[in-house]
Amino acid sequence: MKREKRQRLIKQLVSEYEIETQEKLVELLAEQDVIVTQATISRDIRELKLIKIASPKGFMIYNVSSEMPLQTDLKLKKKLKEVVVKIDYIDQLTIIKTLPGNANVIGVLLDNSNWREMVGCVCGNDTCLVISQTLSDRKILEERLNLIFR
Repeated sequence: MKREKRQRLIKQLVSEYEIETQEKLVELLAEQDVIVTQATISRDIRELKLIKIASPKGFMIYNVSSEMPLQTDLKLKKKLKEVVVKIDYIDQLTIIKTLPGNANVIGVLLDNSNWREMVGCVCGNDTCLVISQTLSDRKILEERLNLIFR
C-alpha cells in the first residue's frame, strides 16, 4: 500500500479507536491487510504529527495534532453559553434546545469536536439531537456539557 493511503488509514483508525501504542496500531493495520513495521509506523506518526492526548477513560491515546480541536472546543464553549436554552437527556439521546436559528451551528461545532462519545448530530432550527451509541457514552457527553456550563 502506498504511503498516502496507509497514512489516510492510520488517521481513520486513530479517529475510530483509542490507540495507546504503536504496536496496537501495527495490529489494527494488519487486520486491514496492511503489514508494516514499527519503524514505518513511527515515521508515519511523525509525518502525520499525531500526538498523545488523555482519553475520557484517563489513558494516553494517539490523536491527530492540529490547532483545530482547541479552537473548536473554545468556539463550542462560547456558543453553547450564548445560545443554548435547555439540554435534556433521554437514553442515548441528548436534546439541545437553542435560540432560533442556532441549532445547526451547535451541531457543526459538536461534529468537529470529534468527541468519541457521539455518533452524530441531527439539527433543525432550534433543536440539536445528539446521538450516542451507548448510555455510558451519553453520560460522558452529559459530564462534558455540564463542565462547560459550570
